[in-house]
Amino acid sequence: MELRYEDGWLLEMDADAGVYDVYDEKRCLLQQVTGNQRLLLSGKDKRPMLYIRKGKQTFVVKPRALPDTGVVNFRDLGGYVNLDGQQVRYDCFYRSAPLCDLQKEHVEYLQQLHIQHILDLRSDMERKGKEDIHLPEAKYHPISAITFDQGMDVKGSFDFATLLQQVDVTLLKNMMMQVYTKLPFDNPAYRLLVQVVLEEEVPVLFHCSAGKDRTGFGAALLLLLLDVDEETILNDYVLSNQYRKKENAKIYAQVAASQTDVEAVMGVQKQYLRATLQAIKQRYQTYEAYFEAEFGIDETQRKHLKQRYLYPLNM
Repeated sequence: MELRYEDGWLLEMDADAGVYDVYDEKRCLLQQVTGNQRLLLSGKDKRPMLYIRKGKQTFVVKPRALPDTGVVNFRDLGGYVNLDGQQVRYDCFYRSAPLCDLQKEHVEYLQQLHIQHILDLRSDMERKGKEDIHLPEAKYHPISAITFDQGMDVKGSFDFATLLQQVDVTLLKNMMMQVYTKLPFDNPAYRLLVQVVLEEEVPVLFHCSAGKDRTGFGAALLLLLLDVDEETILNDYVLSNQYRKKENAKIYAQVAASQTDVEAVMGVQKQYLRATLQAIKQRYQTYEAYFEAEFGIDETQRKHLKQRYLYPLNM
């Protein structure tokens, strides 16, 4: 189920066929719809919340993308259903590109989200000239998710839009696979992200230079902690291709390499994140063992996280 704006709010059902009751935020019945039906809603709410009910099961639906932030690829991780049938809560975890070059109205909208922490996963070099705007309520953490050793001579930057003009595409592809298999291990940036979530200091926003690679693993990590299945996580990961379409098109026009090569670097492909997940399982066999070894999270703490960040089954 997705809710997006197209000359009004459009509810697109991708659920199994059947009859669903659609309620507004005040639990007033709006309409009955069938699976795979589109429902155009009236109203000018910038970000409405709906309840979709079938029998005893209720789902919460809010727009995933937040275009009013003025930030590229700004998305909410809420709404995904985990292996137990529970949904991730909205308005807790945000992912995006950098918070720079924003207008006054964008800053005002961001302030309304009451973000508690911003984790900037870029390197120092990537931040120069592209610093995040300041949100008074938020604690800002400039903490790179990548260390530039292990032979990766990219001059302290993981901004592929810039690197494509400096480094061979094949080398960049190989570097991406190398980075993806190292991101999950002994990484202070993701340990800080998990710590913030454990301490319930949310909403939290995390971003890198494009909001897709380092940010993509951060999103995967949080969803894994809440028992969301791998395929759902991979599908969220590749949404960056959709939400970065305009930005990537500009880059394609500026780079001499073939569009196929550029897309392989500037876009996201499931194989990259699959390599990360496979690296975790090769080292630790299970995600449970990974969470405990890398973050000190046992099953009791995971149970607490699920109670805090998942909607109850019967709402």
